[in-house]
Amino acid sequence: MTLGYKLRAAHSMISHPRQGLERLRGRRDRRRDLRQLTRLTSTVSELYETVADWSLHLHKALGQPWPCQEADGFEQVWTRTVTELRTVGMRVGMLSYGGWNDGDRAFAEAIWCVVAHLRPERVVETGVAHGLTSRIILEGLERNGTGRLWSIDLPAVDSALHSQIGVAVPDRLRSRWTFLKGTSRDRFPPLLAELGEIDVFIHDSLHTGRNQRFELESAWPHTRPGGAVVIDDIDQSLAFRTFLDRVSSQGWLAAKHVTGGGLWGVSVKSDDPARPTPRRSTSHTSRSQTAAPVDGQAQAWGTGWVARPAAVRSTVVEAAVVRQIAQAVRTLALEEVRLLEVDARHGRDTLRYRDETFRPGRPMIYAEQDLRGPEARVETDIAVMDLDEARFPAPDDFFDLAVWNQGLVRLKNPVPALQEVRRVLRPGGVFVVAIPNLAALHNRLLLLGGRQPTTHVNNGQQFGSYTCRSMRKLLEQDLGFLVQQFAGVGLAPLTAVAPSALRSLADTVVWVLRKPGAVD
Repeated sequence: MTLGYKLRAAHSMISHPRQGLERLRGRRDRRRDLRQLTRLTSTVSELYETVADWSLHLHKALGQPWPCQEADGFEQVWTRTVTELRTVGMRVGMLSYGGWNDGDRAFAEAIWCVVAHLRPERVVETGVAHGLTSRIILEGLERNGTGRLWSIDLPAVDSALHSQIGVAVPDRLRSRWTFLKGTSRDRFPPLLAELGEIDVFIHDSLHTGRNQRFELESAWPHTRPGGAVVIDDIDQSLAFRTFLDRVSSQGWLAAKHVTGGGLWGVSVKSDDPARPTPRRSTSHTSRSQTAAPVDGQAQAWGTGWVARPAAVRSTVVEAAVVRQIAQAVRTLALEEVRLLEVDARHGRDTLRYRDETFRPGRPMIYAEQDLRGPEARVETDIAVMDLDEARFPAPDDFFDLAVWNQGLVRLKNPVPALQEVRRVLRPGGVFVVAIPNLAALHNRLLLLGGRQPTTHVNNGQQFGSYTCRSMRKLLEQDLGFLVQQFAGVGLAPLTAVAPSALRSLADTVVWVLRKPGAVD
């Protein structure tokens, strides 16, 4: 974070104190959302019943034929838009706008189909950035020959990015566009009161649960029967899930982004207020059904952390560790990645890490047993070996990214395996490793009581444990990695979210390391 950025951000916060307070509250809301997500014992994809064939489900919800006859038109518009942006020197894709992503391709295509089939007169969106989704909407309206778009956006705190807002929208489309600068809390209610009824609403602004709930609850009463709401990054909170449980929808879906991780969703408003929202055949259908049974009792997701049995706390911590690794991989914004996961077990997490990268290759797993599930068997390769003894099959400097989640402590001597990870990583490659913390808060409390320290490692046998200080020495001095960052996950028996100031007391520490050398 440069001094120039800090000065510009400070000036923006002081000049617009109300907006500044909303930004600060957003940070607090993100931590609250994370605490709620860590209470789940299912994955967010399972919670939202994610579908791969999203186009089929979307057209079914809209009551439109499939395959879609409008897909070719989207392909042309998307390619032209991305080409134009790159021609003028704009970066497109992951982390391309002040650390945020541009509109995802699948998300944009869904919006294109909604606009093409519903032929809306009034479309409202929150969040603009470069304006990729704004461009898609406006191109669709222009093709229909009717309709207008209203966009609400709170510009980035860094004023250096303000000139990039809406840069994807050409002059020929701006006659159909009204841009409103500010927070949705200030701008959205009066706009809805003015418009009365809208046909389509798109959320792509601040993705906290509080903000998503506010925008959905504001937009839905004004959305006409048969109209649609399209929501980005629904995986960052429980807001969309709660919303679906409360409203009457004739069809809905959740799907994965094409680029990077994350989920987006669509809900089509029913013309019958008493009509229940349709469900798919899954056990994860509401927020009261998202936790695993404990001792024969169904435990609600909102149960306090301390009251949970140790086995459930361990499961929650493990899920939180996977989310932290995925977030670390997403932040790296890696392209065309050759991914290795060591000791990957079922392989679902491997696919999640893969999906956090841009244009990934086929992941490789090194493990002592092939425990992969059906999807991972199709989409990954594996080499079975004794991790304590074997030399990894890959040649030197082969992989761009390696991940090892916690199983390291089950090795009698982890150093040879870590040396192998370093060998097969290319210069500048990244290694993300999660390691249980011997000096965790709960272990310190156990020692004070004269009891043996414990760890959360998938109920497996553990041979070694490490403090943050000893692990940093091993990684930096003995193995020659460069520590880029590290984060703590779990603070038993208090919470599954470890504040950064207390990361050295966390149950598990996630290290992000780089192999020295040139970065491609």
